[in-house]
Order: sequence, then structure tokens, then C-alpha cells
Amino acid sequence: MTNSVVRRVGRGVLVVLLVTMAVVALLSFAPGSVAQVILGEAATPEAVAALNRELGLDRPWWAQYVSWVGNAVQGDLGTSPLSGQSVTAAIGERLPVTLQLAGMALVIALVVAVLLAVVSAARAGTMADRGITAFSSVLLSIPAFVAGPVLIYFCAVELGWFPVTGWNRIGDGLGDNLRAALLPAIAMSLMEIAAFHRLLRTDLISTLREDFVGAARAKGMSEWYVMLRHALRPSSFSLITLAGINLGRLIGGTVIVESLFSLPGLGQLLASSIVSRDLITVQGIVVVIAVVYVAVNITVDVSYELIDPRVRKAAPA
Repeated sequence: MTNSVVRRVGRGVLVVLLVTMAVVALLSFAPGSVAQVILGEAATPEAVAALNRELGLDRPWWAQYVSWVGNAVQGDLGTSPLSGQSVTAAIGERLPVTLQLAGMALVIALVVAVLLAVVSAARAGTMADRGITAFSSVLLSIPAFVAGPVLIYFCAVELGWFPVTGWNRIGDGLGDNLRAALLPAIAMSLMEIAAFHRLLRTDLISTLREDFVGAARAKGMSEWYVMLRHALRPSSFSLITLAGINLGRLIGGTVIVESLFSLPGLGQLLASSIVSRDLITVQGIVVVIAVVYVAVNITVDVSYELIDPRVRKAAPA
């Protein structure tokens, strides 16, 4: 198991390097530079070139990347030329917001999807199953950038249950924090609910046809006990994989929701940094998101061996 984890970590490091390298290469082809943003539209080409030399941005992108990697492995992600703030500090301020939103969205999606999938599988083919599947199809067609404004209008503007925009940190009060975070988390979770429900429903129905489930029923166990005790765990492999992948996607995909709700998270910082050509900040954010994504997927792979002993026995030493 240890060798397996080491191999996965090695592949994860390679993925992080390739992702950050690709981002730097792509941004290097975009017109303009952060020097132009700092000096303004009236700046002369000579002044822009001089500032680029001062910031070290006149070098080839690969030379800038190698220099950045050398500092990053020592824990220094650089300093934003626009704000003068350490990129590590900027990420540290905003990462908890993004992690909370992504975590809440994932928990909401899993809880609702598991409940819907269990009911659908237990009542497969009935009116209840068809109704839940239809509801799931509707959710699957509602992206966050559509759900966000709708939820803001009905739940915040009309009903006043939640604040329209803004953020309250946990230190300012847990209740206010949850009120600020719940609506954007729900907006992010809707499509995930649909995807999780469809996957788990299919796996549960297949598992319920297995011989060991039939043996449990023959012992007189109730249908719900068989479902929750014997069928749910072996049916959760695909769900765990998808949840791990989607957590990384949720963390990297909070740009729209954080912009809609004016939340001070990584997504909003990433969007503003790309517009202002702040390559140093973009690199730092990308590497953090990539590391989180890789770490989550390694954890998912390792968790297989904890969930099902058969995987542990089949795994190479």
C-alpha cells in the first residue's frame, strides 16, 4: 500500500507541474502585460518595456517558470506586482472561503443525492422513482450561473431569508456565516445532486440483484436494512470517485458563483488576476487548486482499500 501511495504522489507532482506550466505558457501568448495595467493606458512603450525588465517579465516564459518553481518549492509563491501583497498571504485569506463553499456544496449534494437514490432504487420503476428521476433531470439542466440569480431573487430579494451578497467569516458568528454561504453552496450543488443521484441509483439497482443481497432477504431482514447495511456500501465506489473528482472541480469552478454573490474567495481573485495579467498570482492559485485536486484524488484511491477489503487483497504490494 505504501508503494502505491508513493507512486500516486509522484504522478500527482507531475500533474501539478504540467498544469502550472501550461497555464504560464497560455498566458504568455495573451496580449498585454501587468506592466501596462500598472502604468495605465497612457504609458509609452518605452516605460512599459522598462517596467517589464524591472519585474523580470521580459524573459521567455519558460525561464520565468523555472525561476518561479525554484521559489515555490521553498514555499515562496511570489509577490503580486499589482498589490505588493505576498501571493501566499492572499491565497491564505481567500482559500477558507472557497473551501467552505465547495465543501458545503459537496455535502449538500451527497446527502440529498443519497436519499433520493435510495428511495429510487427501493421503488425502482414506480411513480416515485420516475418522479425523482424527472426532478434529477431538471436539476442537471440548471448550471450555477442560472441557479445563482434565481436563488438570489427568490430567496434573498423576495423572501429575505439570506443576504443578497457579501460574506461573514466564521469568527464573526457561525449563524451569519452559514446564512452567507448556504445560498451559493446550494447553487453549486444542484447539478452535482443530479449526477450523484443518477450514478448511485444505477449502482444500487444492480447491487440489489446480487446473490448476497438475496441471501440477506432470505434471512428475513427488512428491505431498508438490506438496502442500507448490505447494498449501499458496495454501491458507493463510483460515487466516491465522482465526488472526489467533483470536489476538485468545485474548488476550481467557484469563479462564477463567487462573482455573482461578491464573495472574497479564490475564484474571484483568480478572475481579477487574469484580467489584470497578474501572472504571479494566477500561478499561485493554480498550483494550490491543482495540489488540492490531486490530494483529493489520491485520498479517494486509498479509501477504496478501506471501504472494501477485496480491493486491499487485490492491490499489489
